[in-house]
Amino acid sequence: MKPVLSLAAAVMLAILPLTSQAGVVTDMRGVAVSVPDDPQAVATIDDGFIEEVMTHLGVISKVKVIGSWSMKRDYRYVIPSRSGESREYRGWHTMKYLHPWLNDLPCVNAPQGNVISFETLASAAPDVVILRVGDTPVGTDKDKVKRTVDTIEALGLPLVVLYSPTWFRSSDLSSMKTEAGIIGELFGKREQAERLADSLAKTETMIRERTKDIPESERPSVLLLGLRPDVRKKGGAGSVQGVDTPESYIIEQVAHAQNAYRGKGTSVPMSAEQIYACEPDVVILPTANGYHPPRELYDAPYYENLQELQAVKHRKVYALPWSPMNASRRVEYPLDMLIIAKAAYPERFADISVYDFALRFYQDVYGVDEKTARGLRSTQLLDWMDEADF
Repeated sequence: MKPVLSLAAAVMLAILPLTSQAGVVTDMRGVAVSVPDDPQAVATIDDGFIEEVMTHLGVISKVKVIGSWSMKRDYRYVIPSRSGESREYRGWHTMKYLHPWLNDLPCVNAPQGNVISFETLASAAPDVVILRVGDTPVGTDKDKVKRTVDTIEALGLPLVVLYSPTWFRSSDLSSMKTEAGIIGELFGKREQAERLADSLAKTETMIRERTKDIPESERPSVLLLGLRPDVRKKGGAGSVQGVDTPESYIIEQVAHAQNAYRGKGTSVPMSAEQIYACEPDVVILPTANGYHPPRELYDAPYYENLQELQAVKHRKVYALPWSPMNASRRVEYPLDMLIIAKAAYPERFADISVYDFALRFYQDVYGVDEKTARGLRSTQLLDWMDEADF
């Protein structure tokens, strides 16, 4: 059944300007999409990956419509301590930090991240829409994805669909090179975009090489523990990632450690007793309904019941970069991998300061100077590394 457009959307469709079609791009559906040559007005519906690749390619100014409120928000978290002192953490999406003007663009998504306004999209009349399936705005529900795709196409807008690793429910991140290549092709820069993907993959290769010979009996157990406030309010202690997740793939197949949680599932709620049963040697704190620094697990009064964890006692708790609305991997994923690897095997990565690595990473990927790279590192809330000499 064809989607039924609202009256407002139908009116907008009637007034959309005619754009000369000058090229064809085959998207990840295998659909050949007629697109303008060098589109000047792009609508992105994703969590930031598309914008990050476009920044690397030097075409970010062509974005005229966005699909995620994570690039508009100022995030603020106050973490208390048992001594009564509190510390504030403030983070921005990397794209908001680099391009604050994105905040002024129309956003086709609701602040909650799951309702697309097709009227807003139609009224913007972009030359092309790039939709990344699996990110927060659309998710992975096949029926919802089909309705979204059908409705955008019914508006008469050229639609290029990308499938993130989340869509494939796969741990392998190689599909991100295909995504980057298609984005690059839209702007005549496929080779440059694919070189970016290859460059990102080098970190994964380096980690694999350094850890591949470690016997299973000597591999530490790593628990990716989401300190979710919503789980805590229900009496739990946090959430974990099962062995069938991309996070577990990084732990076990890239870093060659062991996922301390042997069950399956994404963001599985856990009680304190269940976390103790996992007996992790190392705890990694991802973005999970907010930012969570190591200090929160060490010193927040509501985590006093986890102070007997060996990882807490031995100060082996580490935080991943602040990644708001990151439903699938973005360009910064090598930082996640390197943090997990060095946390598991500090002696094998003693020659690498991840704090310094991040600085070079931002400069290489985004073409920014050192001062801007330092700002990016801080806005991803990685300054704990300086204190921890990580």
